[in-house]
Amino acid sequence: MTAIQQVYSITEQLFHLLTKPVDKDQREDHINKITELLDEREQHILQVKAPFSADEKKLFNQVVAWNETIEKKFVVLKQQIQQDMVQLKKSKSSNQQYTNPYQHVSTSDGMFYDKRK
Repeated sequence: MTAIQQVYSITEQLFHLLTKPVDKDQREDHINKITELLDEREQHILQVKAPFSADEKKLFNQVVAWNETIEKKFVVLKQQIQQDMVQLKKSKSSNQQYTNPYQHVSTSDGMFYDKRK
């Protein structure tokens, strides 16, 4: 199997992995699998050499097309993670506010400040 065929195979796995929906509970395992595939693909990309046959050019063009879709899916995945982080921060803040509702209230405890001298 040539380097371009290995890159094609790994990119195909990435494409299929990113196109199916993932639950929040399984997202970490999903991201770990994506990271492993990206690392493996990077090593094979370094081995790809320039003169391609006609079949290898077809494989290369398909890899480029899949790569565009993969990049878009990465952006969507990043946005989902950011939304979850914001939601977690809000729920954490509201939980703290529920347990200690007077935490951020500033009072002067009935003190009077006279502005005159």
